[in-house]
Amino acid sequence: MLKKTTKWITALLSGFCLVSMLGLTVIVALQVVSRLLKISLPWTEELARFLIVWLTFLGCTLAIYRKSHLSVNFLVDMMPAPLKKACGLLTRLVMLAFFSLLLFYGVRLSALSMGNLSTSLGWPMGLVYAVIPFSALLADYYIVLDMLSIVGVDVPAYEKEGEEK
Repeated sequence: MLKKTTKWITALLSGFCLVSMLGLTVIVALQVVSRLLKISLPWTEELARFLIVWLTFLGCTLAIYRKSHLSVNFLVDMMPAPLKKACGLLTRLVMLAFFSLLLFYGVRLSALSMGNLSTSLGWPMGLVYAVIPFSALLADYYIVLDMLSIVGVDVPAYEKEGEEK
């Protein structure tokens, strides 16, 4: 069940990131062409901005799952195995605390912003900001799976570092 859920979430995130990139490409191209033709399409800039925000947060979450964030492991690689494991857990605990705070304050920001509408599209800004708690929740989920994997719990839904996906 956990493996199926994780694969489903990851596939959904990957799909959204792909569609967002394609959408951004089309919207920005449309924006360029419309400006050349001296036609005003004000909604394209706003939609592109919202897609970039969502892509940034959800892409970050996907990168946490894939362990593809930039890291400097020079000192960690020189540590003995028990210390390396402790360092990995400490790093994940800090990440978990950060994303938990992002989740808490993101929910508040999103709820408080529901009454504010975006200028061109007229969308509630709370929906735009909803990506913050949503991505933080998924990041926390992936981080907990990673922590369980580090301490030796067999988590079938999560690849250990160095394994092929």
